[in-house]
Amino acid sequence: MSKIRLGIVGSGIVVKEFHYPALKELTDLFEITAVTSRTKKNAVALAKTVGTAQVFDNMEEMLKSGLVDAVDLALPVNLNYEFIKNAIKYNVHVICEKPVAHNLEYGEKIVELSQKTDKVIYIAENYRHFKSFHKAKELIKQDKIGNPLHLSWIIFNGLDINNPYAKTAWRKMPKHLGGFISDGGVHNVASMRLILGEIKNVKAITKNISGYLGGYDFITSVFEFESGATGHYTVFYSLNSEEEFLIFGDRGTLKIGYDYLQFNDDLIKFPEETFENSFNYEFIDFYKIVTGQKPNDLGSPMEALKDLEFFEKALSGKNKQEREQ
Repeated sequence: MSKIRLGIVGSGIVVKEFHYPALKELTDLFEITAVTSRTKKNAVALAKTVGTAQVFDNMEEMLKSGLVDAVDLALPVNLNYEFIKNAIKYNVHVICEKPVAHNLEYGEKIVELSQKTDKVIYIAENYRHFKSFHKAKELIKQDKIGNPLHLSWIIFNGLDINNPYAKTAWRKMPKHLGGFISDGGVHNVASMRLILGEIKNVKAITKNISGYLGGYDFITSVFEFESGATGHYTVFYSLNSEEEFLIFGDRGTLKIGYDYLQFNDDLIKFPEETFENSFNYEFIDFYKIVTGQKPNDLGSPMEALKDLEFFEKALSGKNKQEREQ
């Protein structure tokens, strides 16, 4: 198989802790040929870590160089549209960190770009790659718990004031919808939609509990799936406790974890699954799409836009049709 020549744009936490470690294990699929970052010294440091990548002052120079077939964008979310648009202009594929954009207007523009180009625009949502979530969907289709009636997911992220994500400048002064509420929350919405389908009629209460996370850090919501099942989703970003993810059917219950799945008295474990592995999976998926082996279903900009729309509904109390009237 031929390798994709990849340029990395950005050198922040997600690149250092997740993207590069994943790519380091996928050298049969990707060759990192170029790097750039807002701060030159950070780009130089990343290039030294990678070993052979050329450093560029900006992405425009990288794209003009002819050294990349695709770019990996790990940027403040409000920059996604302009950088994706620029990559497409130079006929370069894109894998871009979620959320799709900082608001629905620009998310819709990215979807429009994806519909007008033959280049891949892949929104990297690693939660869509957890095997336990796919297994939960499969078991529900197999009628293992009967008719799904209700989903309940309560999450505690425990981001204290010294957490590196809490200290990220663009997260402390968010330009994106709801701050951490959407930045982290699209993971969860993607998972819920993967398992039970489309969501409608979202109502929510949001609060700023901590005072140091740059906006809302708590959301509790109720909603309805198009199937008729109801949902309850609550996240505390600054508090720490035990997470619980349950789906209740009329003949049983699913308890879902990132590396296990319990339905009634049966337990299925995924011992090989780790949070880090999910980044490997999304890069492998991106490779298969670019090389024409499969459609872009797990990284579709349209799917990412639907994830973001949940928070538009939650924060505004209006759906897309009401906004347009």
